[in-house]
This record gives sequence, C-alpha cells and structure tokens, in this order.
Amino acid sequence: MTPNIIIVGGGASGIFCAISLLELGLPIYLFEKNKILGKKLLATGNGRCNIHNLYTRTSCYQSSSFTSQAIQSILEGFNFSEFQECCRKMGLLLTQQLDGRVYPNSQSAKSLLEVFSLKLEEGKVRIHLEEEVLNIHKDSKNFFVQSTKGTYQSSYLILACGSEAYPKLGGSNKGLELARSLGLEIVQTYPSLVPLKLDTHSLRDLSGMKLKVKITLKVDTITKKEVIDDLLFTSYGVSGFGILDISSQIQTSQDNVLIIDFLPNFEAEFLEQMLLKLHKSFPQRSLLQLLNGFLPPKFARVCMEVLKIKQCHTKNIKKLIFCLKNWEFKNPKLQGFENAEVSGGGVSANAVKINTLESKAVSGLYIIGEMLDIVGDRGGYNLAFAWASARVCAESLKRSHKT
Repeated sequence: MTPNIIIVGGGASGIFCAISLLELGLPIYLFEKNKILGKKLLATGNGRCNIHNLYTRTSCYQSSSFTSQAIQSILEGFNFSEFQECCRKMGLLLTQQLDGRVYPNSQSAKSLLEVFSLKLEEGKVRIHLEEEVLNIHKDSKNFFVQSTKGTYQSSYLILACGSEAYPKLGGSNKGLELARSLGLEIVQTYPSLVPLKLDTHSLRDLSGMKLKVKITLKVDTITKKEVIDDLLFTSYGVSGFGILDISSQIQTSQDNVLIIDFLPNFEAEFLEQMLLKLHKSFPQRSLLQLLNGFLPPKFARVCMEVLKIKQCHTKNIKKLIFCLKNWEFKNPKLQGFENAEVSGGGVSANAVKINTLESKAVSGLYIIGEMLDIVGDRGGYNLAFAWASARVCAESLKRSHKT
C-alpha cells in the first residue's frame, strides 16, 4: 500500500497541517463532519478572523500538564514571521494592530478560507465533508478509520478535531473520545473564554448594560489575574471581553472571587473628597443625584438600592466608594461549552512527544490544535497555537517518512 495520511478535523489546525504536508507528495485525506471546512474559523473575531498575535508568549496560555517551556517550544516551532511569510506565498495579506492582533487585510475570515481551500484543491487533498469519523484502531503498521460512510486505511493519522466549545458550530468531544480509545491520557476539559453565571440576583436589573471596569480574580485568596476591559451585565450573570479574559483562569473546584472596580480611572481618596466637596456645594442634592455624574444613572440607582444607602454623609460616602471600587462576586460559575469560544483540558502532555506532537504510545499518531491540553487567551493566541502545532506535527511527520 502506498503510504498516506488521514487528518480528522477540517478546522484551523487540520487545514493548515494538510497544507504543510503537501510537499511530501503523499495522498492526504481530510475528514470534516460539517458541510464546509473551517466553520468555526468563519465566526472568529466576529467574522474578521483574529488570525494571530505578534506578542505570543507562554503567559497567554494555560495548561495543567504542559510546562511553559513545552508551550514555548511549540510556539517557536513556527513563529509569526514564518506564518506571515507562508500566508504571503499563498496570496493572503495580513495586517497588524497596535495591540499586536493580526487580521487578514480584507478583515474577512472568508478571505483566509478561500486562500487555504484553494491551496488544498491545488494540492489534490481528498476532502471528505459531512463524514464523521466514528472509530479508529491500529494493527502493527496501519490505522483503520471507520466513518459514517466507510472504512479507510492510513499510514499516519492526525487528530485535529477541536473541542466541545460552540457545539452549534460543530464542537464536540468526539476527538477526545477517539484519542482515549487509542489509550491516550486526557485531562478533564472545561469551557474557557466564556461568560460567568452568578448566584446573586441583586444586579439583574442592569442586564444589557456595559461598563469599562477593572476585574480582579482571586483564587483561594491569591490574585490570579487582573484586566481592565468591558463588563456586560446579563440575566444570568456577567459577560463582556474582560469577563471572557478572566474566565480562562477559573477552575470550579477552587474558591474564586471576582472583585470589580467600577471606577478604575480614579483613586478612592479622590472620589471620596470630590463627593464630599459636591455635597458641601450642593447640600440639597441626594447622594444618588451626586453619583449620577460619576456613573450611568440606572447603575447608580441600582447600586444605592443594593447597598441600602440613603443619607449623604461622610460615613456613607466612604462606604459607597469602597463598594464601587471593591464589589465582590463570590464563586462565579462558567456558563458552559455552548457559550464558550474554546475549551481547556484535552490530551495530556504525558501522552505526546513535545517536539513532534506524536503519541508516545502509538507510532504515527499525532495530536494538534485545541485537542491538546493548552488553551490561550483572547486575541489570536489560540489560532497562533493551532498554526504552530500543525506545522510542528507536519515537519516531524516529513522527517519520519523520509527516514
């Protein structure tokens, strides 16, 4: 039998891995259960596709099994400059923002998918759409892949099935089930970059309101992460970019506390003194009326009701400002995979060779992308890892085949 390659999963890492393997000249079969390739890619960055980030660093990734050195090794295996040059050779022009985020110059994910799909077509990759892989087993030499439409044989097998995040776009745990069936160790998965549910209903009337705040996450009394960004109140809790960024650090087994500073641009002492001066200048005004000049009136009213503050005097002013600068939400809960952008957990570092991403136990089996126990922050970091892991895998497979 002529050696061939099967890639399971037509998302970012699967597509790019297939492209990276074209020069090897082997038949490549790409299986995708959706009607189209890259369905999740098309939704990335609200359709603009935040494709990479100039400032990829290990602090932007979380894992319970991969060390920072291991993650750095994978990222350095295919850095942004190399990715940009690869895209230019295929005809895809990229543009960079001041914050390091990178997008297709067209500001459209469709451009990326068109260029990558054309490369697959020109490379004669056999694309099997609407065909889900159900089972995999291996004899001494080859893999046998059973799908919804038949059984296939391959010399090399690459699992690039993504995660459970966004099931509406095809996310599922099927890839991890396949990996587990082949004997690979799996770290418990959890939703990441996801809104948070709160037990308290005191601020439910603020649903739909967005504020720029400072969010601090304390885990077991230790400050884990701080961000200044949007917080959006919802009927179930909180969302917004700041909350999504914080969510990647939340583990449900720990004692988590969110501390919100609703006035992050001002020190507490300055705010107290300003309110005291205003009270002196306008003694006829209530504390609520004074606060309306600091925060949206609806937010001010709800806060005053929750705190049960009515009279305007020094003690109440100090209490009010302290609460606005240190509002606590205890034990927030992750909203769930259906609302998550990505998933944490996955195939453990113990199961793969870091420099190749080949299974330690099953020769010829590779795991890439979101299936690995590595999850990145918002801002192009997860796609950066998808491209890097795909290229590391492809280069390893090419070396292995030539030898």
